[in-house]
Amino acid sequence: MKAAMSDGNAQAHLTFTSNRRKELFLEMANRAEGVTPAEVYQVAVADGDTATEEAYYNIARRLAHRGLLSPTLSDGVTRYTVGAPAQSHWLEQDDLSSLIDPDYPLLAITIWQESQRQINEVPESLWVELRERLSNQWAPDLFRRAIMSYCDDLFAQVATLATPGNNPTPKELGDARQEAENSLRLLVQLTKFGLGLSRHAVDLPVGLDIAITEYKRGRRTPYANEEILEKELKRRISPERFTLTVDVPPTARTLLIGGVDGSTRGGILSFLGEEGDFNVGHAPMIAINTAVGQVNRDLRVDGRIMPAFLRLPERPEDMQRQDNRYTVMAKLLFPDMSDAQYMHSVWNAMDLIEAKAALRLLKRWHVQRPATEIGAADVVIRDGTVSPQDRDSSHYKEISSYGQIVRDMIETNWDIVRKCKEDGQTMAGVVKNAQLSVFAPVINWFACQVAQEGSSGGTSQLESWPLQTLNLIPDQILLTRLLTAGRKKSDPWTRTCMVLRPFHALTNYSRTYSHGVSPSARIMADYNEAKEKAEELDQDERYFWFTLFREEYDPYVRMLENVFYGSFFIAAVPRLDNEKNLPRLELLVPTPTGEADGVPWPAANGHLHRLISALQQNGFDVSAEHSMFGGRAKLDVLPSLLIKVHDTVKHWAAELLSRVQEYVGFHLARYVKSKRLRGVKVRPFSREELELLYAQLRQEREFHAGSSQDSRILEY
Repeated sequence: MKAAMSDGNAQAHLTFTSNRRKELFLEMANRAEGVTPAEVYQVAVADGDTATEEAYYNIARRLAHRGLLSPTLSDGVTRYTVGAPAQSHWLEQDDLSSLIDPDYPLLAITIWQESQRQINEVPESLWVELRERLSNQWAPDLFRRAIMSYCDDLFAQVATLATPGNNPTPKELGDARQEAENSLRLLVQLTKFGLGLSRHAVDLPVGLDIAITEYKRGRRTPYANEEILEKELKRRISPERFTLTVDVPPTARTLLIGGVDGSTRGGILSFLGEEGDFNVGHAPMIAINTAVGQVNRDLRVDGRIMPAFLRLPERPEDMQRQDNRYTVMAKLLFPDMSDAQYMHSVWNAMDLIEAKAALRLLKRWHVQRPATEIGAADVVIRDGTVSPQDRDSSHYKEISSYGQIVRDMIETNWDIVRKCKEDGQTMAGVVKNAQLSVFAPVINWFACQVAQEGSSGGTSQLESWPLQTLNLIPDQILLTRLLTAGRKKSDPWTRTCMVLRPFHALTNYSRTYSHGVSPSARIMADYNEAKEKAEELDQDERYFWFTLFREEYDPYVRMLENVFYGSFFIAAVPRLDNEKNLPRLELLVPTPTGEADGVPWPAANGHLHRLISALQQNGFDVSAEHSMFGGRAKLDVLPSLLIKVHDTVKHWAAELLSRVQEYVGFHLARYVKSKRLRGVKVRPFSREELELLYAQLRQEREFHAGSSQDSRILEY
């Protein structure tokens, strides 16, 4: 202790910053017997530090969270020894912050790209070791320990910001705030959006400023209740190892598998000369949506082998039918929408058309040529997520064209849920660009603990792990490296555990969910209140509650009460090179979501096994999708059927666009007699065009009025 104090006195002239406190703690923890936060605090006070003793306990929590300290409990006292080396070749987030000049923010891009590049330099043998270690970790327990550690880390950061001490510089305070903001954002994404945990399990502050204010007012309760957290995770994390070899019992018959993909073409309508082309430009004045459903069966047509597929719409003329609403989207068709609503509705409409195609594959359907009946698919795989694009209750209640699209979407998705629940069918999605971070924070935290154990005499080759920096990278990149490292072509498939998130985690109820009042109960409470105050409601509210809403049988309420979405990653291919990533697989799991409804795993495992059987039967392949403005092709590893249906929908979308040009041009040509100007036009008329239009309309009016002396029929 005296030696440590003499070292501290030698540096008493130094200002105590957060980095200096960390260095002092690590320096004293390097002793064989370790050190306690109280002992470090005593040395710091002697050196002139004015921070509180609690600040050093918070430093201990933070360094242990990152694996830099190793805690040991002895006789009721926690002592800390050095864990992973604090100085390593990794660029950690606090190091990056010190390199970035706020006056030149663009320079930060290079630094952040460098931090992401480092993940590709991790030796393959290290990924293999990490995967093997994770295969020995019970998934629910690992998630619990990681979430508790992240919550403790956030609490320590809030406490430090609430009682900074020693008047930190603006840059130091700004860096600390940014780091705390990142921690809070990560926890919200993991626990609320990713897992749908209740406020009883994890109660996070709404914002950092509110958290600091509450701390100053005396709130010292942790952000997580470990007992409740453990119970809720049993319903959200599959009871198995974090990584495991795929082992699925063989199916009794060959599965009928369907694939669904969609296409949207957006552009402007304009006159472009004699050809009268329908120009696809950048302004989304109009969008044509289409979707194709295809099964793993072929048909013989005139001696040729053709894939069996259906398409929405079948013909341009069918775009006006009720079943094909929203296949044509144009702002002028929805005057009650704002520009922002319309832009979002274009994506909602595309999602709805794909959902309708998927629903058709879950039923029997017919091919006209040759006349053939196709059975209902056992498994349907969508290109993209299986959850509805828009699912906030406020949008569902809107009495507008925007709200109508959302209600149609929710109703169609509920029809799919019922098919999967009652008829033993499975709906899955393949998410190529998965931005969610649920697995990655847990893996990063575990890697830090492995590094800390390895430095304490273990056998790991992992010396350190940049927790904060790698937490900026989504699941997809990290899981691709973890699962495909060292794989050979003949190796068995490997997958992660499955994570379930209830439907409310995707809605505006994600952050307010609690045991006492479920989201569906809150909606029913709003409905009962509306009945009591019916005379005070405006016209739109009365119309929704008393005409459209179906009480406990409403599709939105039923989705909240009966839908989980399962996610996992699976490696069925050899190691992938840089910039090629595994997709996230997503499952629709139709089972009650209430915390007292029992475990959902019997239903979830049934759909999981059926999907993996379908994937093993169908196989994976590589799809090369060329970008118009990119110099290189984008490679995706996808189920083979999805690659085929993607090619089909591209050809059909191009054909549909061409036929729509002819169809629209034919019907609007009568308004412009000039052959040179017979295309579709959406812009102010020129004088010449107005004269042509006026003359044409006058001639047509006189003709229908019977006053025309010229009985010639107009030539179109």
